[in-house]
Amino acid sequence: MKTSAVTTQPRVGPGGTVRGWFKHTEVVLFLVIVLLMVLGGIANPRFLGIENLKIMTRDIAILGIASVGVGFVILTGGIDLSVGSIIGLGGVMSAYFMMKWGLPIWLSIILTLGLGFLIGLYHGTFVTKLHMHGFLITLVTMGLARGAILVITNAFPITGLPYGFNAIGQGYLFNLIPIPVLICIGVGGVSYYLLRYSYIGRQIYAAGGNSEAARFSGVNVDARVSLTYIISVMCASTVGIIQAARMSLGHPGAGEGYELLAITACILGGVSFMGGEGGVPGMLIGAILIGTLQNEMVMVNINPYWHKIVISLVLLAAVTFDYVRRQRRT
Repeated sequence: MKTSAVTTQPRVGPGGTVRGWFKHTEVVLFLVIVLLMVLGGIANPRFLGIENLKIMTRDIAILGIASVGVGFVILTGGIDLSVGSIIGLGGVMSAYFMMKWGLPIWLSIILTLGLGFLIGLYHGTFVTKLHMHGFLITLVTMGLARGAILVITNAFPITGLPYGFNAIGQGYLFNLIPIPVLICIGVGGVSYYLLRYSYIGRQIYAAGGNSEAARFSGVNVDARVSLTYIISVMCASTVGIIQAARMSLGHPGAGEGYELLAITACILGGVSFMGGEGGVPGMLIGAILIGTLQNEMVMVNINPYWHKIVISLVLLAAVTFDYVRRQRRT
């Protein structure tokens, strides 16, 4: 079964044998989202109000970008625990470049994404060349990045960001569609094309399905694995930039716990922890469900202390379901 991953089609790609299952999963998740919307509207009419929908879609888009990024890594059988810390670092560094170095907005964004590229490359190098599990190296980065944030900011937010930058996180198209939604659509669209229609995407699935078989087939597994870690960190850095623009400051505590949300969205959307299965639509639908659930808990005044417990239970259910499904196949 594993060797099928190195054929011209991925296991969950176009025409894959598992694709029907994921379509079914996505439909079920969509129905759950509709149910949550209905229940939220009944519990609090403001839940379906235009202003709250704007806030909710913006939050969902931000989570969707992070979920797509970490989803690439999970497709190869890896994991990225540094997402939350990289989000914080991305926001702080973009603010630092603008306010401390006096750089223009566009250059600050490029430098922040460039830093994300280097961090992702260093993750990929440790995973592929030193054969260190992604869990370990990204756990190290999680601590390093959070520590670097505190050193750079001295635990104080960087304020005074220019209005043009803040529009990235606060602006709307036609006073209706949040700018982060447009960014999410762009990231999701490019990622969908890459995974579904390009040979690079097929090789990423192959590397996650059976890395040894992929190597024998001529796939440069190390390059594909490294690419997924680069994509993950750059997506997290993008989220950090958006979050800084949204709050109008580089906050040292931004992104804390975001790795839990992003990973939960991916697994809930059908991306298997074992690698080789899943897709961008599922990642985004998982993000929509998590974002809707979070917003609804706020709108119905559920104690915030319960939020992480609820999300963790959702992750447990998704992981258990994935494990049981794989056991039945073997």
